[in-house]
Amino acid sequence: MKFPGSKLLHSWDLSAQHLSLNDLLRSCQQIGLTGFAEVKTPTAVALIFYYLGGEVNALYREGAMAYNGGIALEKLRAQESGIEGEVCIYELPLDMAHLLRGTTNRQKLPETVKSRDELAALLARLQAAEHTGTLELQARRGAAMVLLVNGRASNVYWETTSGQTFEKAEARNQLEESLDHDEATLFLSDFSRDVWKSRHEVQAAVRSRLEAPEQKGVEALTAEETALRQQVLDDVTAEVPAVVLAFMFDLLTGAEYARKAGKAASALRVGLLASKVPGLMRYVCALVSMDNEDEVELLEITTDRIAVLVATVPGAAEAVGVLAEKAQPTELIGGALSRIVRSYAARLTPIRGVADRS
Repeated sequence: MKFPGSKLLHSWDLSAQHLSLNDLLRSCQQIGLTGFAEVKTPTAVALIFYYLGGEVNALYREGAMAYNGGIALEKLRAQESGIEGEVCIYELPLDMAHLLRGTTNRQKLPETVKSRDELAALLARLQAAEHTGTLELQARRGAAMVLLVNGRASNVYWETTSGQTFEKAEARNQLEESLDHDEATLFLSDFSRDVWKSRHEVQAAVRSRLEAPEQKGVEALTAEETALRQQVLDDVTAEVPAVVLAFMFDLLTGAEYARKAGKAASALRVGLLASKVPGLMRYVCALVSMDNEDEVELLEITTDRIAVLVATVPGAAEAVGVLAEKAQPTELIGGALSRIVRSYAARLTPIRGVADRS
């Protein structure tokens, strides 16, 4: 499994230097690793993914059988006695590590791509299927990783055989030039929404995400986040009299978390419009990130009768949308919305342990 942009930090030959699984986990936690540890044995391969020093996902493959999450760690632990092989520790860019946290079901595709046209056709199929995950391409001249969010390529990495790494448009260009001379083997992975929804980031001193929680379980954390989101909508409808509808949604998938109708009377059919806002916001965010390496804070759309404002939550892949009558100036609506969103982000931080670097 190759990850363009990764940097080898350290490696051990287990036949010459025994390293227990606990020692491996502890060392990666202590350095605050964002990346992965790769364990290769004569019979199996395991990957343990890290984000800010905490284990956030693991994969274990033995023959045709593959395991994910805590089960993968248990499988690795079960064969630890007298284990032989190699351990390598790699650092990854933050945005790649973010998506790899939820990587599951990695499969080698039966097809290959032999040209840039075939690559474009494959990406078009993945976009039509709204695939979220990773597409790996391995060729003689290098390897590429495409990060896909609802079918759209949010980033591309390309690493040459000499170790030179490219990102975004330049990486795509390098990949296409390689396909002019060689075919590429393909690996496709899914992104686990369960991993994403239950995330609460970790520091070196905090427990592993793959271990059983000692204080708050996933259900308790989810309940707290749900209560906070409802409070956000209550605050928006209370502070902005012109609100017809307020809602919160996930920027990764567009799934709506909650909505609340405001007190403003309106004959406008806002339901259909509200349903289109998440897709539009994700598209705008992807464009801004890809082309300008920037982030969207507030999106505003106005018509003769209504204003649509959407604010992203700092440090979290969430957004708050407002549909309001234009009786109230959009400057006031935007100011109130931004203030409420910042307050929500600050209250969300203690629940997830540290600021989410999504």
